[in-house]
Amino acid sequence: MSPDHSQEDVCWHQRSVFFLCGIFLFRMVYAWVYSFDLSGDEAYYWDWGRHLAWGYYSKPPLIGWLMALLRIAHLDSGAGIRAASALIGTGTLSLIYLLAARLFSPRVGFWALCVTAATIGNVALTICMTTDAPLTLCWCGALYSFWRLSEKASFRWSVALMLCWGIGALAKQMMLVFFPIGLIFLLLSPQKKRLLGEPLLWGAWLGSMLFLVPSLWWNSKHDWITFQHTSAHLRGEPFSWVKAFAQMVEFLGSQLGLATPVTFVMIILVFALLFRKRKELGDRERYLLLFSAPPLLFFLAFSFHRSINPNWPLVYYLPGMILLAGVCCQQGKALFCGLRRGIAIGVGLCVAFYVTMALLPSTGLDLTRIVPLREISGWSAYGAEIGRIQHQLPHPEKIRLIVVGHRYHVAALAFYHPDRPVVYQWPSMPGVHCQYDLWPGLPDDGSNVLVIVAGGSEVPADLSARFNRLERLQDLTIPVGGRKPKRYCLYFGTRESK
Repeated sequence: MSPDHSQEDVCWHQRSVFFLCGIFLFRMVYAWVYSFDLSGDEAYYWDWGRHLAWGYYSKPPLIGWLMALLRIAHLDSGAGIRAASALIGTGTLSLIYLLAARLFSPRVGFWALCVTAATIGNVALTICMTTDAPLTLCWCGALYSFWRLSEKASFRWSVALMLCWGIGALAKQMMLVFFPIGLIFLLLSPQKKRLLGEPLLWGAWLGSMLFLVPSLWWNSKHDWITFQHTSAHLRGEPFSWVKAFAQMVEFLGSQLGLATPVTFVMIILVFALLFRKRKELGDRERYLLLFSAPPLLFFLAFSFHRSINPNWPLVYYLPGMILLAGVCCQQGKALFCGLRRGIAIGVGLCVAFYVTMALLPSTGLDLTRIVPLREISGWSAYGAEIGRIQHQLPHPEKIRLIVVGHRYHVAALAFYHPDRPVVYQWPSMPGVHCQYDLWPGLPDDGSNVLVIVAGGSEVPADLSARFNRLERLQDLTIPVGGRKPKRYCLYFGTRESK
């Protein structure tokens, strides 16, 4: 490497470090200044953190453990949770840079950072503390460790890969797909195929599977409930061409929005370009292509079968972004100009997203038409108001709370109530449909109960029968901006212990 080239690499590396520090500082400040309400899922996972276990209804346990760690550190406020998400997201971006710089150059690493950060999906990922935050961190760590192991088998990278696979599998089931894709890459790459005979690779995989043993044991004690929930996602409804086409269009629309339109189209163009040159691909292009294009194509096909959550294919965009930056930096002016144009448009959309999330709730405009804002609006007022009403009742410290409604109403009340009490959910149908159905229900200890009926007016007959006397207190309306406020009916039930 010539001195000039080395100096250029140092310059791009410094730019990347400054970029990472700057975006991390901005996101941390944003998290503390604009501490808007948690989403229903975030509050739900926070409640998991108060009931530590080896497994949970719909996901492996890592997100619950992270929430518990924040609670122990007294950082489980809305701002603290968002700051933790920003920290994890910065770690993910750092790994994207390291992999891109390793595969191509620090210059490519810088542009991979820019194009990834300038997407709505990445912004949402660093605002919301859901299972995708630790998953993407572990996925990028595994991408980097797997490549390093393929360069030279060493104990160091075998252990790193094992940790990324194992911890990632505790974050979300999607991590289990990594190893099969990695094997396909090794089979298709003559220069890397030797890794298939390395005990360090298989030891990393077997070691990562040991991480799942406690979670599997927990599932065996709970009727394999997580497996039942996951398999339900694979089952579709009766096929209809109209519905299938609508689901596909909806999926494509969501991906255009999350990846930002120009960047999404650029990724597709790069996939097409490399497919035409598939016989000439080097290992680095093949590696990134296999971890992005086939899985994304699978989700597109799967969208004909059933509706796809927009975040499901998220991890497959990360190697796609690196591939996009690498190809555009090497293929001449036209593609590189397209890359920069996509980043510029993405930055504009991300700025608009940040401004909207911070300022629009105070404008009085209709937020019920904007799904992200509707999902995070009104929860803190709801919890505070329920707490105020409870404290006006006799012996409020002995009153138990039970919610008739969706789990989000249960979790948000538990998080935003001033006392953060245990909140119970009254099941709306037989069977297990969320984590609250697995935990012990309302105890028969004679305590009085404040019943909150979300969106309805009447207490279910089977719940009403548990009280000696049930008095309707009041109707509660929580404005969230727009025409669809959150509505609740409150009842006070008295009973005798059994």
